[in-house]
Amino acid sequence: MKEAGHTQKSLADAVGMAQSSVWRLLDGSQGSRKTVAIAKELGVRAEWLAEGVGEMRDAGAFKSNNPESAIRNSSLRIKEIDDDETPNPDEFVEIPLLDVSLSAGNGSYELTEYSDYSLVFRRYYLRKLGVSEKNAKLVRVTGRSMEPTLHDGDIVGVNTQETTIRDGKTYAIRQGDLLRVKILIEHPDHVIIRSINREEYEDENMPRDIFYNDVHIIGQVFWSSHSW
Repeated sequence: MKEAGHTQKSLADAVGMAQSSVWRLLDGSQGSRKTVAIAKELGVRAEWLAEGVGEMRDAGAFKSNNPESAIRNSSLRIKEIDDDETPNPDEFVEIPLLDVSLSAGNGSYELTEYSDYSLVFRRYYLRKLGVSEKNAKLVRVTGRSMEPTLHDGDIVGVNTQETTIRDGKTYAIRQGDLLRVKILIEHPDHVIIRSINREEYEDENMPRDIFYNDVHIIGQVFWSSHSW
């Protein structure tokens, strides 16, 4: 399910069953008449899913072999330089990795895209998340402040259309010359910039006017990889 980009609910909806039934399957307490439909939705062989027999996928099915990114989500494919295989343009969209470049003198900045690094997502997957492909960008996580959810070097997908703070959501922000990934919580008079690793990184409390003057919200995180 994780590799296919499914939650219990989205898988249940896709194959026409109750979410509670998916939960029981994960718990190992029952089988299902929907095994073939589930296997098709997840892109695996029904025999393997039901009994653990044979290969997980048929020969030729996609498997990521990029050890650097450690991304194995079948909702996307890794773009490899000089790869002769071209994804169907109607099915896939490339999302670039962002960098922040600061202009000298005036303190302004611009977001630039690495030309040699992008991930290829299924358009269907983005639509399920409510993300427009033109507003989808990638940002690399640095440091340990978002552990254990995000590790140093992980990649997150960012919806640049979502720049309004929704309490408890995670955002990519530009603060000075730093590109950061943080939880934002807005109060009437201040904004909290929060790390998941709160044992080592305390909350940052900023007056609202200073926050909106000094911090630029690039977008809300909608997806993440995870390095092991």
